[in-house]
Amino acid sequence: MAQLQAVLDVARHPLNDEDKVRYPDATLLVYLIHGLLTAYRNRYDLFMGGGTVPTLSMTVSSTFPLPDEFSQVLADYVTARAESGDDEHVISQRAAQFGALFGAVIPG
Repeated sequence: MAQLQAVLDVARHPLNDEDKVRYPDATLLVYLIHGLLTAYRNRYDLFMGGGTVPTLSMTVSSTFPLPDEFSQVLADYVTARAESGDDEHVISQRAAQFGALFGAVIPG
């Protein structure tokens, strides 16, 4: 099982922030936790196989509570949230595309 840090690292690739300069882990972690809470609210069945219920007290070293195939979906959500906070006129369409990837799997 992967840690939340691994999901954040995947989200950093399209953000061009592998050096962790533009987005602190703490900021991206909040987005990831919110994505997990949204997934729990909309698809609690995903957590029924023994997955831990997400909480705001999770850290980057916490275990990713979903099957590994959902790590990319949550990384896309983190990317969308991070990009939506940047210059919205330049990248809003790109952020919307990453958000749509999340919404296709975790409908809300």
